[in-house]
Amino acid sequence: MKPDTAIRRYQQRHIEIDLLPVPGGPGEWQHVLVIPAYRECPSILDALRHLSAAASPFLAILVLNRPDSDPDNSANQSLREAVRRLPGIEGVSGPCQLNRGSALLPFDTEAKLGPLPAEKAVGLARKLGCDLAWQCILRKVVTSRWIHCSDADARLPADYFQRTAGLSPDVVAATYPFVHVPGTDTACNTATALYELRLHHYVLGLEYAGSSYAHHSLGSALAVTADAYAKVRGFPQRAAGEDFYLLNKLAKVGPIVRLTGDCIELASRESDRVPYGTGPSVTRISSGDLSPAQFYHPRGFMALRAVLHYVAAYSRSPTVSLHGSLLASGLDPLLAAECEQVLKDMGLQAALDHCSGHSNNSAQFLRHFHQWLDAFRTLKFIHALRERALPQQTLTELDEWQPRLWPGDEAGTALQDLIHSHWGWTRQDPGRW
Repeated sequence: MKPDTAIRRYQQRHIEIDLLPVPGGPGEWQHVLVIPAYRECPSILDALRHLSAAASPFLAILVLNRPDSDPDNSANQSLREAVRRLPGIEGVSGPCQLNRGSALLPFDTEAKLGPLPAEKAVGLARKLGCDLAWQCILRKVVTSRWIHCSDADARLPADYFQRTAGLSPDVVAATYPFVHVPGTDTACNTATALYELRLHHYVLGLEYAGSSYAHHSLGSALAVTADAYAKVRGFPQRAAGEDFYLLNKLAKVGPIVRLTGDCIELASRESDRVPYGTGPSVTRISSGDLSPAQFYHPRGFMALRAVLHYVAAYSRSPTVSLHGSLLASGLDPLLAAECEQVLKDMGLQAALDHCSGHSNNSAQFLRHFHQWLDAFRTLKFIHALRERALPQQTLTELDEWQPRLWPGDEAGTALQDLIHSHWGWTRQDPGRW
């Protein structure tokens, strides 16, 4: 689909209708940033002021929202009042001044829509903000082609916007480095560190397997181009996982880049704002409600790697045997048999037939196949093996198995730092904030 066709179709069929007017004039800001906020403290305003002191002029769209499952209509009151105390540029309903030409636009969804449906809450909040950001880019009020997305607990590095500026025109999305910063609650800090390692371990496993979906999926640490955003019809309206499903769609229309450099700093905190994800998982881990076996079995990624090797061989010669290929990749007969059954249940043969019927060469075949075995089906594959043969592991159990997914074994090196170094991630100056 041509970009202008996608833009026209999105404008006509998919954009939210209850948006604020586009603020400012041509070239007013270089960048745009969208942040949903529900029960967040006003410190987000201090963080944005810090960023605006170092960054090129940007517009931050702060989407204050509340799900209808929360009857407290004062949930966002402290942040709402703090925003009202900011110096106004265009009155109480327009942008407020930050620093050096940057501005904050409060988008209070309760004023226009009331509480958001709980089953759509955070996804709809992100979509409302990003749809407005998309219009700002379309009308050239914002000169960058990138819609940046983050969260209210995030502290963004000084070069945050610069990292997307020089990316290739074919790149459709970018994910940022991130790290959870410890707070005063020791149990919460420990649980958060464990959960973050779990996120890293999964991406490392996909990377080892050669998956096309080896990227983190955090709404606090991503950016998407305006054209690609329209092409995939914006953020999915979901109560959680909206970032995962958006990136899953984006990966099918173009490359997703994993950025390097200083990490976005996220607060280590418990949360019940969404039904699943980092906050609820941290809460359950720190309370003892979740088993310490938080990590997918490494052999599940070995099985995924073997499947992808088989498919690559099949794309060149459809007579290759699945069973023989899995065994040749190092899977034991029991795991190979379980893997074959999972693939049968998932409809592998029908997918291979479809790819063959729509491809003239191996490259086209593999492109079709990776659109079928997408991030969602990959996760289903790993989960199916977990239920059938490969139970989750504790952190200490991981080294007992091959493959070893951690990137190195330097003595005395903190595991988190080792992983960050592997991806080219660094920490901000501790005095930054």
